[in-house]
Amino acid sequence: MVKRKQMAATSPQAVPVPPLRQPANAKLPGLLRFPILVLSSMIASSAMYSLVSQLGTGDLAGVNKRRDEWWEIAAVLGWKATELGLGWWGEYDGWDLASLTMLSHMPYLYLLTTFYAVRPTTLWIGLLVDVLSTYLPFSLLRDSSPIHRSQPSKGEVANRSILNDLNIMIYTSFLAAAVYGVVIYGSFRTWLPGFLIVHFEGLKDLSGAYEAALPGVTVGFLVSGYAAQSFLFRPALGAKPDAHDMQMAEFNAETATLGQTVWYNIWGYSKRSRTLIKRTATLVLVSVMQTGLRTYITIEGVEPVGAAGWAAMWAAAATLVGTVLWWVGDVEGVSN
Repeated sequence: MVKRKQMAATSPQAVPVPPLRQPANAKLPGLLRFPILVLSSMIASSAMYSLVSQLGTGDLAGVNKRRDEWWEIAAVLGWKATELGLGWWGEYDGWDLASLTMLSHMPYLYLLTTFYAVRPTTLWIGLLVDVLSTYLPFSLLRDSSPIHRSQPSKGEVANRSILNDLNIMIYTSFLAAAVYGVVIYGSFRTWLPGFLIVHFEGLKDLSGAYEAALPGVTVGFLVSGYAAQSFLFRPALGAKPDAHDMQMAEFNAETATLGQTVWYNIWGYSKRSRTLIKRTATLVLVSVMQTGLRTYITIEGVEPVGAAGWAAMWAAAATLVGTVLWWVGDVEGVSN
């Protein structure tokens, strides 16, 4: 990535980024597409959970509490619609939202399998349902962006050869998984067990924290690592310069006003850096809200402070993953 002090020496040409194509058979009016997306996603989620309830999710009955309060139901449904709205108006495609769902829904299910004796198959079934119930409606209403196409057209994305490099995809996925593993393992070995005992009533087993080994924890996050490189690294690396880059390249500290100087120092990043920053912030926000809300509302005996602390750990991990992936992309020879 181009450093700020290097930006004055470069003059990136703004290349119009083609908007996400709409499927040829999508003739629905624009105002109806988002309500249809929300409705179809919720129906798909409910139908799939009902279908697989006999295949490995029955052990959740001993953990989940009944949602009798209207505000609890409204909060869950409202957050689901908000999560879909972030993806829809954030110009994400199905792959983006599937990766974001994977990363933000994992913490809740990881808590259940590690400390509540819920079977690992339940985790993967739950994740599969959550991912499919967001990916399928999105893929029907919006085509994949050039970033996620196997062979994007020339000029649609930057660094096309790097995006198609299998080794880079594998390395960045492993790196992201390792970051998640280090943060979670470090928490297991320090503050987390005592925190869980105080704020989580009804824990079944803490051996998952005391007996954990770093290699095993890291391997468990390989799928999350792939989702992180798909949601964070790949879109940032493929982002093409825009008009903002041209404005920043023309910045002159000697003639700039105070406001222009402040704005340059706050947001004078390249398109790639801005893409990674915004997506990392989105991941942190969605992870905190999804994890905290779902943990507190659905698991019996969890205090608000406990849910907030569990969510904060994953927010820290997501922030560190975004920072490390930014560092990886900050190399010479990669265009902006």
